This record gives sequence, structure tokens and C-alpha cells, in this order.
Amino acid sequence: MHQKAHNFVPALISTACYVLVIIMIVGYVFIYQVEPFEGTLNDFILSVAFAFAAFLAAAVGTANYLHYKPDDSPRVVWLNLAIGFWLWCLSEAVWCVYYIRSGFEEVPTPSWADIGWLAGYIFFAIAVYHQYALIFPSQRNRIRNTVYGISAVVLILPLVGLLAMNAFTLENYINYFYSFADLAVGVAGLIFVFSFRGAMIARPWIGMVVFSVSDFLYAWALQAGIYAWALENGNMLTMVIDTTYLAAYLVLWLGFVSQWILINYGLRGNRN
Repeated sequence: MHQKAHNFVPALISTACYVLVIIMIVGYVFIYQVEPFEGTLNDFILSVAFAFAAFLAAAVGTANYLHYKPDDSPRVVWLNLAIGFWLWCLSEAVWCVYYIRSGFEEVPTPSWADIGWLAGYIFFAIAVYHQYALIFPSQRNRIRNTVYGISAVVLILPLVGLLAMNAFTLENYINYFYSFADLAVGVAGLIFVFSFRGAMIARPWIGMVVFSVSDFLYAWALQAGIYAWALENGNMLTMVIDTTYLAAYLVLWLGFVSQWILINYGLRGNRN
């Protein structure tokens, strides 16, 4: 009976989290399309949803960090992930303030919100380095140099691409940088998936791939002048972009929850 109880708790937590994700995504799409509330309440709920999803990821990431003792190797990985997502959570909150104060008009780029988003990538890169170093400790120097090299490419590639298209502006550069940076971290996650055959250790990184898709679509639509037009005319494109962005946070959160369940209950739902 005691064994079944321990198996039931993690299953219940996991199920509840998946149900919450479904409710949030379906609810977001419903409010986006139907606008069931009066005044600006619809826009307020939609904007706050991003900050709430970022808070979920940051909170569970912090819980995973606090599980480990100071001499535990995975602690430094979760420390940097937690810091990165708290910075993103702060940026989402700052963006919400901008959005609300502007009368729910498009927030300009750059803004103070971009500082937290950009800084977050530094901590994600450090987390990637430490995660790989835990698995391949003899290759620390090579891993560090690879992280430096990829970071340089991520910084330079959107600049070169925009200059080649004669479309360089600081706004375009920052928006495309997000997409390339997300992709770089996401590729690291995909490598984990292939290396460990879908092991739970890879799950927290997969949401970055979703972020990359959403950010690229947003940057392209904004540069082409399509996003503002689509937003004003109720086009499905903006709903897809924004819903994908929300889903990325929720996928990350589910990955963090899976890791929390693993370290607290074990593979079969038993506490270690």
C-alpha cells in the first residue's frame, strides 16, 4: 500500500501539470480568438500569461537547484538555469508593464525588458557548458571553446544576414538574435536527446527549440510589416506566433517538473 502511494503521487503531479498546460493553451487560444471579456481585460490576460508561464519555469528550476547540496555536480547547472529564467520572468513582467502602459500597443525594441532576456542567454550558455562537462569531464576545454565559438556565431550571423539583405536595424538584430540564440541552446538539447535516447535530462532544453521557431516567425513578420497588420486584422499568424511562444515556456516547465519528479521520487516513483 505504501509503495502504491509513492507511485501515485508523482503520477498525480505529472497529470495535473499536463492538464494545466492544456487548459492554459486552450484558454489562451479561446481568449485570443473569441475575446470573451469586455474592454482591455482580454489583452491583459493574454500578456500576463507569458509572465506566469515564465514564473512557473523559474520556480521549478529553483526547486531543482535547491534539491542539490553544494557539492553536488548538477547544482551549478540548475543554478544557472534558475537565474536565466528568473531574468526572463522579470523581463516578461517588465514587458507587461510596457504593454499595459502603452494601451496594449506593440512594445518597441529595444526596451528595458530586453536586458533580462539578453542576460539570460549568458546563464543558459554557462548551464550548457556545465551540463556537457558533467557528462564529458575530460573534454572541458573543448566544450568551453565550443560554447565560445557558437556564442560568437550567434552574435555575428544575424548581423551578417541583415546587412546582406540591407535590412539592419537594432530592432531587427535583437529580434533575430533571439531566434539564433534559442536555436543554439535548443540544438544542445537535441544533442542530449540523441545522446541519451530521450532521457529526462534532455527534456528541459527542448522548449528552446520551440522558442526559436516562435522568435524567428515573430522577427520575420515584424520585419516584413506583417505582424502589425495581422494583429489588427485578426489573422491567424499572430495567434500561432504568440501561442507557440507560450507553449515554449510550458514545454520547458514540464521538462523541469519531470526532472523534479525524477530527483524526488526516482524513475519508478520511489524516493531515493
